[in-house]
Amino acid sequence: MAENAQPKCPECKVEGVEYISSEESTEHSKGGDPWFYIAYCNQCGHVYGVFNKVSLSPSIKLSTL
Repeated sequence: MAENAQPKCPECKVEGVEYISSEESTEHSKGGDPWFYIAYCNQCGHVYGVFNKVSLSPSIKLSTL
């Protein structure tokens, strides 16, 4: 494994964690938490992923045997 490995954008090839940014969703829970965050390259805009912040439990309870 490389000693000082840095993330590399697959689109623009810029390297380093300082080029990864995130934005919270405009939708928020009743408690004020954003529903999700979007992680992206702040140089070219490539989206790495969408990560949920708020998880809702199922409204139907299943019985266990």
